[in-house]
Amino acid sequence: MAQHLQHILSQWHPARDQCRWVLGTVIDVQGSNYRKAGAMILVNEFGQYHGLISGGCLEKNLLNEVKKVLSYDRPSQVVYDSSEQGDAPWAMALGCGGRVTILLQPVTSANHYHQLDLLFLALQKREPVSYAIHVGESFAVAKNILLSIRDVQSLGADITQTGIHTNCQGEALLVVAVKAQVHLLVFGGGLDAIPLVNMANILGWKITVVDSRYGYALADNFPHAQIFRFAADSIELREILHCIDAAILMTHNLDTDAAALKSLQHSSARYIGLLGPVHRKQKVFKKANLDQVSAPVFGPMGLDIGGDLPESIALATLAECHQVLNARALNTNAYITFNSNANLRVAT
Repeated sequence: MAQHLQHILSQWHPARDQCRWVLGTVIDVQGSNYRKAGAMILVNEFGQYHGLISGGCLEKNLLNEVKKVLSYDRPSQVVYDSSEQGDAPWAMALGCGGRVTILLQPVTSANHYHQLDLLFLALQKREPVSYAIHVGESFAVAKNILLSIRDVQSLGADITQTGIHTNCQGEALLVVAVKAQVHLLVFGGGLDAIPLVNMANILGWKITVVDSRYGYALADNFPHAQIFRFAADSIELREILHCIDAAILMTHNLDTDAAALKSLQHSSARYIGLLGPVHRKQKVFKKANLDQVSAPVFGPMGLDIGGDLPESIALATLAECHQVLNARALNTNAYITFNSNANLRVAT
């Protein structure tokens, strides 16, 4: 079950007026917890919920608190402290000595859904926004709001980081960094792409598969992906190229991979993975006739975790892609080796 905020909101949005809902947000963590500040869950009056705020143990106990919020129709803060209640069943979810504070808020049309509907729309449009939640004394009456980049900067905050900041009225706000669903573009709909697409779906990513060849990219093999039967350099792909985060080239065809790589130079991709060894990558670049690239091209793609089966390659590739997209420390040997051999540079 995907736990990305965009997926959670997509489950809530169609049913937002069909029953009563409560938004639960982790606003403070001391010690250990499976989820950090900013994690959200939406719970309805029937006990159905979307999202996770722990490893799965707090959610069941939280239902009792949600009932109270719905009964009194007002927000409340709930504290789970495993250092004091280590024998409680839910304490298992907090690790060793964890203390978690969760803010519960009724979500109704009367309070404009705490702008969750606007947040959902912004995520769909891939707009850079943050979500601000009052966590000080005003939490009982204040409404959550959407913040633009300028709004976030005025608070002295970083739009990529979640943290507590004070506004000009002296009110404490938890400014939650939100990111749109990762959009992965896969060139090549062969059998070896199936585990990669399936794993990406489990991660909650949006996946588009492109392959114009007969017998490839069959709908039955890729039920969780949007499939386009366009050529890799077709005009029809241009709109998609501007709303992707990553691309993987695995057509097993030099000409097609070269055409795809060239098309990606006009894309928003921050990660490009190329299947095959270094010498094949050199051939692809030569055919593409590129002297610089808009984003690092990783080839052989994937972290060096061992294994040569499609499932292992998929795991290694998505782990590397995830690492790049989240700006974690990289082992870029695959990229640097080729870059130095071919005098290729990344455009800045």
